Amino acid sequence: MEWHQLENFIAVAKHKHFTKAAQQQSISQPALSRSIMKLEQELGVQLFFREGRTVQLTKYGELFLKKAKQAQSAIQDGIAEIQEKTSADTGEITVAFLHTLGPNLIPHLIANYRKLYPNVTFQLYQGANDYVINQVEQGLADLCLSSPLVRKGRLEWTTLKTESLYLVVPINHRLANLSTVSFQSLKDEEFICFKKGYGLRYIFDEMCFQLNVKPKITFEGEETTTVAGFVDKGLGIAVLPKISEIKHDSLRFLEISDYPCKRTMALSTLSDEFLSPIAKRFKAFVIEYFATID
Repeated sequence: MEWHQLENFIAVAKHKHFTKAAQQQSISQPALSRSIMKLEQELGVQLFFREGRTVQLTKYGELFLKKAKQAQSAIQDGIAEIQEKTSADTGEITVAFLHTLGPNLIPHLIANYRKLYPNVTFQLYQGANDYVINQVEQGLADLCLSSPLVRKGRLEWTTLKTESLYLVVPINHRLANLSTVSFQSLKDEEFICFKKGYGLRYIFDEMCFQLNVKPKITFEGEETTTVAGFVDKGLGIAVLPKISEIKHDSLRFLEISDYPCKRTMALSTLSDEFLSPIAKRFKAFVIEYFATID
């Protein structure tokens, strides 16, 4: 059964005339007749009593008309809702992003976009790198901001920025007076890390693997501020970006001399053919926004 068959059936039931119904549907009268006959064959019942070109609904036709109209109404409602959700000026954008972007960057980004398009709404997902990427893969989010860049399946990636990561120690640590440090020299240190699945943990593990360092991990966190807080209290050291959410006065940020320790922030979406007009416009806005910031 195809959708046009239901529309043809509803048109004939409305006009009780094949020619008038065919004119409404912009098809020939023979084509309309074949469509109705095929529908009747699929249902196994006669839907109309035919008297020349005029028709009357049978009892099965009356029953099916109610359901066909309900289906037509549901489809029309669905189309209207999708158009409303994807309208470039009044629709909804779904964004997934890392915890580290939540306090400042994402609110600032959305606030600037809402100045241009005040009637647009946002649905937000916040989580680990694997989680936000999965939201896009499953079609639950229009786009995500994540790190590191992980090339997977149908996803398309745009690099937004690259920032350095530092070894972070408390001010009373034996290394606090240094400006740079070899990561390989830290084999006996205790580390505060992120849980598996988080982007910063992936980068940390990759650095350990490349430099053949087997770190002593004493705590695994989910928030940058939590990890930094543990470092601040002397419970270990960590590898973190230098961001405003971390208290800088009680910590020291040391450059890592034996490994290019950086993270690349990237925007990922499904391919453009799957993006709504509103998502495409916001994607372009995000790329342009990052091009203007340090």
